[in-house]
Amino acid sequence: MAVFGDTLRQARSYKGVTIREAEAATRINRHHLAALEEENFDGLPPLIYQRGIVKNYATYLDLDPNKLLQFYEEARGVQPDDPPRVSPLQPLEMPNHFAPNFAIIAFMVFVSAIVFAWLYSAYFAPSDVTSTPAEVIATVTPVDADALVVPSPTVAPPTATPTTPPSPTATNEPEATATEEATIEAASASEAEATIEEDVIDEPTEEPTALPEGAATIKITALADITVDVVADGVSVYSGELAQGESTDWFSGSSFIVFTSSGVNTQFTNDRQEDFLMGYDEGEATYEL
Repeated sequence: MAVFGDTLRQARSYKGVTIREAEAATRINRHHLAALEEENFDGLPPLIYQRGIVKNYATYLDLDPNKLLQFYEEARGVQPDDPPRVSPLQPLEMPNHFAPNFAIIAFMVFVSAIVFAWLYSAYFAPSDVTSTPAEVIATVTPVDADALVVPSPTVAPPTATPTTPPSPTATNEPEATATEEATIEAASASEAEATIEEDVIDEPTEEPTALPEGAATIKITALADITVDVVADGVSVYSGELAQGESTDWFSGSSFIVFTSSGVNTQFTNDRQEDFLMGYDEGEATYEL
């Protein structure tokens, strides 16, 4: 027995569970679990689903899923009907070209020196200029004798000017009140019409995005805790577990292959927002759309 099968069997024994208990906990068929421990890969679903089963079983046994997948790949090897593997792209390490801009630093130091010199000269430098009092010289201006005449303190009485009383003007208070009431009624009518127009306007409906001819869009919702693998146009677009009430993203393609651990609890939604079930199988099921 290779490392892969021994690791799974020993981890299950250490956890103290049987194949049936592991099946109930992971919702993976016990025959598939036994085939993994015995490394009988011919008794498993297609390759794309085998990796999902290995990851879920490793997580249940508190093992590292990535390490178990490496053991699985080594134990399984390469089969004639395996699809070509696509090596993941390695992230590029971009060199860090950060370097301080000494020209900007020198300019900031120069500006700071000018500001400091100005503040020091304005508020802290002692003043060398001493103010001297201006000398006031008294001068005498000659005045003619005619200009020395003092005016009489007697003031002439003011002349009374007859004033005409203002003519009484008629007030139009009732008319002003009527005008204000008409203005208030017109404003209330305008507000009522605006409210009616806002109520009549329908909310905009979102139009579905046009798809290419022959393509479709689906989304999967779990009616109970399930394990789902989705392949769109031969490419795996989702593999993992869905809790009750959770949904996947929208997937677009011309053909779909969906593997689920419980067909009756797997709900599909198409691009016309129509919900449907592909079957009513309570166990594992594979659907082609």
